[in-house]
Amino acid sequence: MPNSLRRQRFQACLEHRQSDRLPLTLGSPSCSLHRSAHARLLNHLGLQPAQEAPIIDAILQIVEPDPQIIEFLDIDVLWLLPDEPPADWDAEGRSYVDELGRCFVEGGGFFNQVASPLKEGSLEELRSYYFPALTPERVGKLPHKARDLFDKGFALAVDGPWGIYEISSSLRGTENYLVDLALNPDYARQLAERVLEEYHLPYYSLLLEAAGPEIQMVMVSDDLGSQNGLIFSPRAFRAIFKPLLKRLVEHLHSLRNVPVYMHSDGAIYDLIPDLIEIGIEGLNPVQYTARGMDLKRLKSEFGHDLGFFGGTLENEMLSFSTEDEVRQQARENIAILAPGGGFLFAPIHNISPEVPAENILALYRAGREYGHYE
Repeated sequence: MPNSLRRQRFQACLEHRQSDRLPLTLGSPSCSLHRSAHARLLNHLGLQPAQEAPIIDAILQIVEPDPQIIEFLDIDVLWLLPDEPPADWDAEGRSYVDELGRCFVEGGGFFNQVASPLKEGSLEELRSYYFPALTPERVGKLPHKARDLFDKGFALAVDGPWGIYEISSSLRGTENYLVDLALNPDYARQLAERVLEEYHLPYYSLLLEAAGPEIQMVMVSDDLGSQNGLIFSPRAFRAIFKPLLKRLVEHLHSLRNVPVYMHSDGAIYDLIPDLIEIGIEGLNPVQYTARGMDLKRLKSEFGHDLGFFGGTLENEMLSFSTEDEVRQQARENIAILAPGGGFLFAPIHNISPEVPAENILALYRAGREYGHYE
């Protein structure tokens, strides 16, 4: 199906054009379902999965959606992701140490980091640390999967690892790394540079090679904001992370001539011009309840330069509102973000364990019903 309607919708979105309706997506590390919400949705629909849904992020406990859910929701854009990395689990399956040397413990339906490998924060310790490689085995299924999904008419995108800041801070411990940024910026920079050069660049190279030529978009990530502001100063971002992120975007464009979108939670309004400057072409999750992230303002000021991926409904509302409230809020946000194209429909963040199946269905029904351009 070289000219599938799904791919046409997605390409029109990426080119800021209007097609018949908004493209819908589900299943990326930024917009999938917690395994509990996924199981509840299958049960609500009376569907029996052929196999247990694969975990795509052990920390967040999100899964690759069952093909029956993809079909029922009429999803357009699917995601090519590596298999989960190996980990050293305890006997009860309640804690593990991952390939980066970080320790996670189960709690609240997720796994929370409790220990980091770079405890000293010294250059000697950093020099002795070795980054794991994305192995060919972890992407071995992707060429066949890409061809199969392409033949079925789906639009395809790829998503990579945690961002440069996120991995740097998790290796050092968030509090320690924020202190490093303020008091030991040379160390903070050297750690971030190694994350880029020894982890991200080879990771994306192998991932994009395995994904093949059919992909239409690449995602990168780095959570730079909280609900009320940036995690660190714009000066620190511009001094350390912006040049590294620019190199990553340039590397991705050298591998594939497709748009690069970025996931960043929170109130990042002040950094959006910087992201556009270094080649970011779309923003996810468009967290409109965070300070300064008003949808009308974002669409007006940045809609010509950025596509928007997400932006439909915050998790709190998706979890605790009625179906009618979900549909109404989604309708209002579609009316803001959809005109002129450039809007990829998805929830804001992953769908949490407590979200009712009825609200998931109401959200995607709103995308189909109110996302038409005709």
